[in-house]
Amino acid sequence: MSEFLPPITASPPTKPPSDRTIGSIWRRFVAFAIDTIILGLAVNVVAIPFFQNLSRLGPWGSLVGFCLALPYFSIFDSKIGNGQTLGKRWLHVQVVDKTGATISLGKASARYAIFAIPYFLNEISLPVSRTPSVVSAFLSLIIFGVGGATFYLMLFNRHTRQGLHDLAVGSYVADAGNHGLPKLQPIWKMHWAILGSLLTVIAVSTLVLGDRLSKWGSFPHLFEDARLVEGMRNVQTASVQDLTWTDWGGGNKKKILVIDIRWTGKSGDEEAFANDAARLILGHDEKAQGYDLLRIVVVRGYDMGIAHAQISRSYEHTPAEWSTRLSGRQPTLTNSQPSGNCFTSVPKTAPPRTR
Repeated sequence: MSEFLPPITASPPTKPPSDRTIGSIWRRFVAFAIDTIILGLAVNVVAIPFFQNLSRLGPWGSLVGFCLALPYFSIFDSKIGNGQTLGKRWLHVQVVDKTGATISLGKASARYAIFAIPYFLNEISLPVSRTPSVVSAFLSLIIFGVGGATFYLMLFNRHTRQGLHDLAVGSYVADAGNHGLPKLQPIWKMHWAILGSLLTVIAVSTLVLGDRLSKWGSFPHLFEDARLVEGMRNVQTASVQDLTWTDWGGGNKKKILVIDIRWTGKSGDEEAFANDAARLILGHDEKAQGYDLLRIVVVRGYDMGIAHAQISRSYEHTPAEWSTRLSGRQPTLTNSQPSGNCFTSVPKTAPPRTR
C-alpha cells in the first residue's frame, strides 16, 4: 500500500510595503482650508446666539478660539483619529512618525500648539496705547520667529516639508495610500543659514525702523488720536488711518481720516458714541480740521481666530458737518441716546493657513 503526500508548494514571498511619499504642500493647504471652514462654521453656529457676551472678549477671543481648535486637531491628528483630520482624510494625507506609525495624543497636541500659537497671537488686536513695547516685541518674536520659520520650512524644505511643529515632535505628513515608511531625505543644511539670516534681518529692521516710524510723517498724531479714543468708555481698541481718495474721472482728491473702533456698548447707541468720538477728535487734534472727511466706524463683534462675526456702522461727514451735527450737545465720553444705524452684519470664518 502506497501513500501519496500532497506536493509541497512554496508560498510567494511577501512584498514589503513601499515607501510613503511626503504629502505635497498643496494637499496640506487644501486639507487645512477644509478643516478651518468646518471649525469656523461649527463655532459660529454655536457662538452667534451669544454674540453680545462674546463681543466683550476682546483679545481673549483668540485664546477661546485656540482652546476650541486644540482638541479637534489633537485628537484627529493622533493615533485616536488615525492621524487624519477630516480635511486630511479627504486629501489622503496622514500625520505619522519616521516609522510610519501614528503619533500619540500628547505629541499631536504639542504639534498643533507650536503651529497655531503664532497664528492666534497674530489675530489678537491689542490697544496701541495700553500695550507696553516689550509685550509687542515679544509677540512679534513669536509670530515672525516661530510662525515665519514654520512657513519657510514647509514651503522650501521640499525633502520633508516639516515645519518647526513637525520637527519638534518628529512627525511627517505623508501619503495615506499605503503603510510603508516615509521616504525621507536629509534637510538641506543651508536652509538653517538662510532662515537665520532672514530672521536676523527682520529683528534688526524692527528695532531700527520701529523708533523712526513712530516719529515719521503723520504717525504721531494718528497714534495720539488712537490713544484718545481708547480712553473712552467701552472701547477695546482703536486704529486710525490717513487715506487719500482719488476720483480718477474728475481728478479730485479727498483726504479722509478713518477711525475704526472696536466697541462693547449697547446696540442702538452706536451713533451717539460716534458723535462723542468725533467731538473728542475734533476738539483735541487740530490737524483733523484739515481733512475733507472724518469717518468713524463703530464695530461690535468677536474674533476667535477660527471664527469671526461683527456688526459695523460707519458715520462719515466733513469736519464742518460734524461741528454742525454736534452743536448743542454737551460733551461726554460715555454712551448716550440710542439712534439709527447704517452698514452691515457679517459672520465669517478665518482665512485658511497652510499646515
